[in-house]
Amino acid sequence: MSTNFPGSLDSYTSKVDNIDVVLSMHVNNLQNAVEALEAKMGTTSSSANTSLDYFLKNISGAYRTHTHDGSSDDGAKIPMASLSEVAIASLLNQQFLRYNSVSAKWENYTLSISLDSLNDVAITTPVTREGLYYDGANWVNGYANAVYAA
Repeated sequence: MSTNFPGSLDSYTSKVDNIDVVLSMHVNNLQNAVEALEAKMGTTSSSANTSLDYFLKNISGAYRTHTHDGSSDDGAKIPMASLSEVAIASLLNQQFLRYNSVSAKWENYTLSISLDSLNDVAITTPVTREGLYYDGANWVNGYANAVYAA
């Protein structure tokens, strides 16, 4: 069976088998569903303003800001550095954007974390096989001198 869609909508005739109403009903329901889907999709250059084809190709209507005519993608890509609230300098791998409240801009940033940079860690002259333990105020390096039992 050939189809006219998407150039025009298909139109099916209802089937009657004169034996079993259920079988012809299944075919008729399927045909009705195909016709409804085609109508909703719309034919090529559809003038039906309820069709998806019309919606995608016409700027009028709620929330419409551009059209899709198939001749290009969604338009020019805007480089992030051209945004007024973003300041991008020499990009490096594994950087991320961080907000700078002084300049009021998002800037690329390389994160460098060490244990010493944490507020509650105080490491002095680390030696092989030392561990970290909590001295009640900070995490400090040293050897475990005793095992405490509760």
